[in-house]
Amino acid sequence: MAPSRFIAVFSSNPARLKKIAPMLSPRAEICFSNGLLLEIPPRYEQDTLHRLSHLVERDAKIGGASTRTAAIFAAKARPGTIIPYGKERDFLIPLPIDLLSIHAGIESQLLETLHRWGVKTLGALAALPKAALVARLGQQGTLLQRIARGEDTQLFQPVKPATHFEETKELEWVLSSLEPLTFMLGRMLETLCSRLQSSGLAVESLRVKFKLDDGALYERDLKLAIPMQDPKVILSLVRLELQTYSPHTGITSLSVQAEPAKPRIFQHSLLQPTVPHPEKLSRTLRRLATLVGEENMGSPEVLNTHCPDTFQMKPLSLSGKAPGKPIESSSFAQLSLRRLRPPKTTDIQGEKIVHCAGPWRTSGNWWVSGSWAREEWDVELNDGGIYRVYWDQIAKRWFVEGVYD
Repeated sequence: MAPSRFIAVFSSNPARLKKIAPMLSPRAEICFSNGLLLEIPPRYEQDTLHRLSHLVERDAKIGGASTRTAAIFAAKARPGTIIPYGKERDFLIPLPIDLLSIHAGIESQLLETLHRWGVKTLGALAALPKAALVARLGQQGTLLQRIARGEDTQLFQPVKPATHFEETKELEWVLSSLEPLTFMLGRMLETLCSRLQSSGLAVESLRVKFKLDDGALYERDLKLAIPMQDPKVILSLVRLELQTYSPHTGITSLSVQAEPAKPRIFQHSLLQPTVPHPEKLSRTLRRLATLVGEENMGSPEVLNTHCPDTFQMKPLSLSGKAPGKPIESSSFAQLSLRRLRPPKTTDIQGEKIVHCAGPWRTSGNWWVSGSWAREEWDVELNDGGIYRVYWDQIAKRWFVEGVYD
């Protein structure tokens, strides 16, 4: 099998090089800040050079060789030179040693040292005894000599093109019911998930876009609890979303776009009870969101404020971690406060209070509209009940915040 050939291109418009790289070779490497390296089979070299001459500007520097290093030297030192196979050493011998400075990591002090030794060309450096060179310059000397001989000191690192995972379908008729829409979305999701699986990826979030017959655009973003690869499960979640937020008119085109992510691998424990699969839990959460609304679904998170009982809902996250250590039962009984949400107004009658503790005064957010100020008390009534009550300084009323059990 014939070895590959390399073509180096340097241009004043590097953005243009990145754009045309996929048109020239599936294996392209960004070289320095303004260059491009193409790896191509020998039989396609002339065709690639011909196409390249029409795609880049006239002042672009092009060179070709059987190694990356020689191709870069050819483009930099003598633009337009295509070195025949096996002639790289002959081409490099007369080139000035200062060309080594284009390679990253080559210190200028090393080049100055070589100049003081009288080494002016790449050929003179390549001819030096390796052992003596290493004794004086260390491993950097070996690296310089290999580059001067046209050898590659780094592996070719092709740029992986960004894959766009999207399926689109233009319709010849208007879809106006959920069943045929679900059928078509199922086919599109099967193709999309198959592409993702072949790349070792899964769906982390999904964007569904419909073009409606009145010219409007319908879009819905579906965030999955975990990255999934099963098109049937994803379809069931999309169907629930469409049942909740259905388009207002018929559909003329469909588009499904996936945000990829690495799939999660869940290892079941032999020491713990079997738990439902995360995909089933994700479907259950979507059904609950359909019933109660997205804003009412999630995990409560205490806010960083002194205002009592303030929290926000954050999206649920399925980490797949084992449950933590169980809470050990206390050796003594403690009362727990069962909060009332929202607190209830009350008129406290002093003759019914047996014991009380307080007040605990708190206030805050006086600089915004949601200010609060209260005096909290724990009171025990003559019927044996213990309550948390507070006096609202703003509303000028008593409230029952909770009951001690």
